[in-house]
Amino acid sequence: MKTNRMIFTIACFAAASGAHAQSSVTLYGIIDEAFQYTTNQAGGHTYALASGTLSASRFGFKGREDLGGGYATIFQLENGYNSNNGKLGQNGRLFGRQAWVGIASPYGNLMFGRQYDFETDFIGPFESGYAWSGGPGTQPGDNNNFNASFRLNNAAKFVSTSFYGLKFGAVYSFGGTPGSISNNSTYGGALSYTAGAFSIAGSYSHIDRPNTSVYDGTPTTTGVTVSGLSYSGFVSARTLQIAAVGASYVIGNSTIGGTFSNVSFKELGSGAGPNPQGYAGTAVLNTFELNYLLRISPALTAGTAFIYTRANSVNGQSGAIYRQVNLGTTYSLSKRTDVYLWAYGQNASGTNSVGAPAVAQLAFNTASSTDKQLAVVAGIRHRF
Repeated sequence: MKTNRMIFTIACFAAASGAHAQSSVTLYGIIDEAFQYTTNQAGGHTYALASGTLSASRFGFKGREDLGGGYATIFQLENGYNSNNGKLGQNGRLFGRQAWVGIASPYGNLMFGRQYDFETDFIGPFESGYAWSGGPGTQPGDNNNFNASFRLNNAAKFVSTSFYGLKFGAVYSFGGTPGSISNNSTYGGALSYTAGAFSIAGSYSHIDRPNTSVYDGTPTTTGVTVSGLSYSGFVSARTLQIAAVGASYVIGNSTIGGTFSNVSFKELGSGAGPNPQGYAGTAVLNTFELNYLLRISPALTAGTAFIYTRANSVNGQSGAIYRQVNLGTTYSLSKRTDVYLWAYGQNASGTNSVGAPAVAQLAFNTASSTDKQLAVVAGIRHRF
């Protein structure tokens, strides 16, 4: 199996080299490595190297062939990997981040394959974790998918060009279940508007059986890939609905931004995933973020963000509250290389989704053994 993957990867490189003479094909990537200090893990503190802290490490191919009349064939294949050990990301997928082909037109792009949802595409740029503070700066558990914790398989997606600052999109992900077009399917849409220094966007996604359609879990086992304790206990939901909005305003060298999301796990206990707590009804997480980025010089930026997440009560349990602060700076050594120093702190209270006292858990990190967690990272990121 490993040999087949290696042969296929080499073939892709060869194909890219051959195609370059006929069309535009680009090999690109990011390698990001940091030293991370984290508190309150297994009763102590940890010191470790972390891959993909500020930006997830990746490499990929993207291409375009002009068809004339303003139309073109476009494609993108993107791999995620761990620079500490070389392992594939996205549960071992070769091109787990993106794999799609489509047509570009004067009106927009129509694409088919494995793609981002609109929470990542349209709202993510307004969230500090996705835009500039890194993975641990993401909102708790990335419950709203602003930072691309999952993608949509079998998706047909249209994103318009900008018309006087207005842009819109729609997506439908086929579930692939014989005899049922809705099982494991997803549909969603988004709208954005930019006028000078002001930008705003809104999105909505409706996901059927999220445990199997986007979380890579199965209905018959507890081997669910969701690690965020803020919502991992809700994977028995029949549907997941995400409604979100983000906005920002540029004032000189400063950018003030914010987001809000409403995440609803509906029809808990439907049999769509494991339900050891015996939940029923709907679980809701509401998350607010306010962030600020300062461009001190062309090479130096600094930023901070405050995040507040509240999970409602389910089956008489109190629910949970998560408060988080991100603070740090990034310095560009060149157009392709920068270094960074960031700190993230989170506090939790109440009862989490698995029915236990809520503990802090910064996104993409192991949960704290207490209600508090602090992480400090110092790293280097190179784009190629």
